[in-house]
Amino acid sequence: WVGFRFKDNREACYMILYTVACMFNVALDFVTTYFTAEKVMEGLGFRTYFGVPLEDVTEFTAKFETYGMQRSLAENTYAYAFPSTFLIPFLIEPMPTIIAPLLLGKLIVRSHPEVMGKAAEDWVAMAPMEMGRYADLLLNVILGVLIFYFPGGYTWMLFLGMAGSHLWIYLFDHCRVLRSIPACTFASFDVEWWCQALLAPIIGIMAACLVFKSNCEPGYHCVTGPALVLSCFAAWLLHTIVHLLCLTFVVPKFGKPEPEEDPAAGETFSNLAQHVPCSWFTSNPVHCLRSKLKFKHSPPVSFFVLGKESYMKTNKAIGAYYQEGDDDHRVELGKDAALPQGGVDESDRKAEAGKDA
Repeated sequence: WVGFRFKDNREACYMILYTVACMFNVALDFVTTYFTAEKVMEGLGFRTYFGVPLEDVTEFTAKFETYGMQRSLAENTYAYAFPSTFLIPFLIEPMPTIIAPLLLGKLIVRSHPEVMGKAAEDWVAMAPMEMGRYADLLLNVILGVLIFYFPGGYTWMLFLGMAGSHLWIYLFDHCRVLRSIPACTFASFDVEWWCQALLAPIIGIMAACLVFKSNCEPGYHCVTGPALVLSCFAAWLLHTIVHLLCLTFVVPKFGKPEPEEDPAAGETFSNLAQHVPCSWFTSNPVHCLRSKLKFKHSPPVSFFVLGKESYMKTNKAIGAYYQEGDDDHRVELGKDAALPQGGVDESDRKAEAGKDA
């Protein structure tokens, strides 16, 4: 993952790209659906309310508002959304993401004695947590919003199906996080903020729909053709800009104020490392090898492996403070305790200097 310093940034980028890709996919599907419905309606000889054959209607907006096109597109949108997009993929998801990899991994480990140690563990472990679920839910919101362009008979059914589908997604993710995936930490607000930002153009579709549906209604504007399309686009753009401005400048005003005093003031590495196994030293394989093979520390700096924290040993002289389940090694070192320079005890450094001499 070249270019990403933190996992949170990588997952935010993944979520954005995934959402944009889904938007392009939905747009392509609906353009194809529109032209297919248009050809079918014209082939069946559908007419407008005033008796004009559909094939004689030249303007896109006029043809889009005809009863035949509205009914056909509404049916296709509903079928596309529920259960095809809202529910079925998530009912299938446990099989390819949890059950099948576990069964396959167990079969490989059981039938190949040469697969041992960490390789065997990797075969039966689940893939790490990723933030693609945000994009899945954003896609569902897009499809839910699009139904507003069509007759209201499908609206309540679609949103009821969305609510039930999201309940299943929540339950599945709840069990997956607690029972299946390896431990993970997303410490920043990046993914959540970008998810909220992506909602701006999606909710903007509702503003464009309001302009479209209110067209030529009593007391409202009445335009046709390209002017109507431009009016819908202007409403979408205006909402998107205002939404993003509110998200950037207004929402933070309602957040919790920063504490006057730093709650971590006076915290030292030695105190924190007694409870947090992963640090720059324990996660650096070169540092751990140098401690073991070059400086001959006993015990050396233990390399951090998720789930194997109980094997880590304490050696305060070299800055290794963590040892799971042994309170005798977790003594309060005081705020003045400091990590030796380079993570190496002074006596070890003098011994090495003597050897080099």
